[in-house]
Amino acid sequence: MDNDPSVKDAALLYDWRIYSIRQALKEKGKATGALEIQDLLDLGHLDQYHYFGSQACDRAIDYLALNPNSRVLDIGSGVGGPARYISYKTGCHFQCVELRPDFSEIAQELTQRMGLDQRIQYLTGNVLSPQIQDALLPNSFDNVISFLALLHIAERDKVLEICFRALQENGRVYIEDYVANYTLTPEIQTTLQEVFYAPYVPTREAYRNHLERAGFTDICFIDLTTGWRRCKVERYQQLIESQTEFIKVFGEEVYENRSQLYRIGRDMFQSGKIGGALITAKKPPAAQIHLVPETYFSTFTSVYNEQYHFFLEDGSLLALRQFKTGTLEHYSAWWSDTQGNSRELVNTSEQQGSAHHISITKNHQSGTICLPETKLEIKFEVTNQITWGVPGEENQRDVIHQPQLSCVVQTERGTQKGEGYCKIYQGNYPRFWGYHFVYALFPDYGIIWSADATFGQEDNNHFNILHTSQTQKPILLRTQESYHRQTSAYACIQDKRYNLNFDKAFASWSSILRHRTSTMESNLILEYREATLAIDDQEVSKGVCFKESCFGTIA
Repeated sequence: MDNDPSVKDAALLYDWRIYSIRQALKEKGKATGALEIQDLLDLGHLDQYHYFGSQACDRAIDYLALNPNSRVLDIGSGVGGPARYISYKTGCHFQCVELRPDFSEIAQELTQRMGLDQRIQYLTGNVLSPQIQDALLPNSFDNVISFLALLHIAERDKVLEICFRALQENGRVYIEDYVANYTLTPEIQTTLQEVFYAPYVPTREAYRNHLERAGFTDICFIDLTTGWRRCKVERYQQLIESQTEFIKVFGEEVYENRSQLYRIGRDMFQSGKIGGALITAKKPPAAQIHLVPETYFSTFTSVYNEQYHFFLEDGSLLALRQFKTGTLEHYSAWWSDTQGNSRELVNTSEQQGSAHHISITKNHQSGTICLPETKLEIKFEVTNQITWGVPGEENQRDVIHQPQLSCVVQTERGTQKGEGYCKIYQGNYPRFWGYHFVYALFPDYGIIWSADATFGQEDNNHFNILHTSQTQKPILLRTQESYHRQTSAYACIQDKRYNLNFDKAFASWSSILRHRTSTMESNLILEYREATLAIDDQEVSKGVCFKESCFGTIA
């Protein structure tokens, strides 16, 4: 067994942490005896082997509203750092499951030395094994957490089923994990397996499917890639700078192993192939199939939609939305560029306020959009606003169009300017709907936005041109005599034929707007595309466009 290369590599990957913990405590004069929480916080990532350490734990505490009555299951608990910190701060009770006996051993020792052994228990073994599953009683936990552990488990369906079974109704999972930004090549999959012991890193869409198959609802993805990328760069640089000291303590072989691990991790995140995500989901109450939702009989449904999309200086697109009905609140943000790269920043459907996900403050002239979890802020100014009523809405209330926004976007990577669009509508809409919408920006011509929509039995078609290239005051042309195809839109205005083509797709994103206890289910698809404008069959401009389609029911 000791000659097994995988065992040796695992020792190189993990054993140095145990030695480092003991050595660091010895240097503090704390080799034995009672420990304070600060003694362990001073150990940094040795005690909490995930990005942002106790800061990430604080986010979990706030999100899950943990308290002394909470019972939490921690899968892949490592040396117990998160469990100790969270239990110390909240008084909650933990059941930890850890595969490695040496990690469980030092975890129990440190927990006992902190006086938390009455609140934190440890199970050692594979969470997929019958022995561990038998020890985790059904419906016995309020929450399940896992920090950078599920990437080591290939059987994602199975482990999520175990989480679901262990949770009480309305309990939540809280997972920080790697996600694939694209379908991974066999070479990258091999690297993840051999270097990170990560046999399976799914895309967000695949991850969502795993959660849904297990029975979870209210699934939320928050992108953590930017912060994790910075951590990987800093961690690798710190290792290089401490090379001599590290080798003196741990030897050349351990240093080379750590160096390779940190370098490959840094490169994967910088290339955009791999990202990080916070994933939360809820175990719903037992289905009451004898009850028919009241919304099933409703002719109209209350809807509020506020959406923005911005074309930025570097050629990328940023699209954000909050969408609310009587049964659902959806918040999403998506980024993509012209090279086919894209990233889901936020995607959630749940009965919670937007403060956790997207915060929007605005007046008639300007506004600010914040995504606190992804450290993104957008300040925008409104140049003009156009409104008109919508056929199909019960009272034909106006839809607000702001087609010419100017913005400044601030992220951890810097600041850039952009142009964009906002649409806000509110009212009572028929239960069945479907639409195509496109917004195109032509820098040397102007702006076009157009829709081909059906709300119940009513059609809502429009084609709008804001011509900005020939005069200081934009000229607005619009008509309802228009129609869409899959990759084009057509209209006739003032005896001129306008043909908007968007054949080439850069990137796309989709999500099901769904609430399982109601009849709400609509498929939302967003696309970033190249656009060309022809007038009377003569091409006049090239640009980019945002295309959106949605079909289904609302409730």
